[in-house]
Amino acid sequence: MPPRMNNALTEDNEQGMFVTMFIGLINLDSGKMIFCNAGHNPPVRMTKKGEDPVGARGADFIDVLSNAPIGLFPGIDFEGESIDNIKETPLFLYSDGLNEAEDKHQKQFGDDQILNILRFTHFENAQQVVEKMNAEVEKHRNGADPNDDLTMFCLLVKDAI
Repeated sequence: MPPRMNNALTEDNEQGMFVTMFIGLINLDSGKMIFCNAGHNPPVRMTKKGEDPVGARGADFIDVLSNAPIGLFPGIDFEGESIDNIKETPLFLYSDGLNEAEDKHQKQFGDDQILNILRFTHFENAQQVVEKMNAEVEKHRNGADPNDDLTMFCLLVKDAI
């Protein structure tokens, strides 16, 4: 899909518009996720609380290949990747409007802040992850106007009962 989208967007694109994207497909039975990252921020994968030596939830950026954004170069290939099982380990995806959100002094929210919130906050469900992150970025901006659009998404694939 990324090559088709890329070729469509590069046609008649004198303005140089492009799109970053993380696209994936999950097998709900096995938990396997195949995905492609096209110039987007890497997702954060969280582990269960207590699996970390200090008792915090583990949360780290997934080491992903970063293909070019969609729309910059016609005819390029996009490399896909996979994770064998994402069941019960939430994935947090977001646009650069989160880590690059600025306060009134142009201080960015930052990647470390994202990881700290995900590691040290108790969450009952995926919705709470997004709500907490949204509240924290609003607190960081402290009234400053947003400097970019902001999209957040948390995905949790549950094991079958």
